[in-house]
Amino acid sequence: MDLYLDHKETELLTRLLDRYLEDIRREINHTDRASFKVALKSDESLMQNILTRLKTPVALGM
Repeated sequence: MDLYLDHKETELLTRLLDRYLEDIRREINHTDRASFKVALKSDESLMQNILTRLKTPVALGM
């Protein structure tokens, strides 16, 4: 699947992911349930991967 975002959409998505990554990391540190922590870490990894791709020059059309 291809998804094309303009500059404003890319900036918004980047900001949202940055913000949510802070929240999910906080949640990972505060949860005691191992299975929930594993799921959160998986989500964190996926979001970090997306964020890294959004910030690369190729993803930004440069």
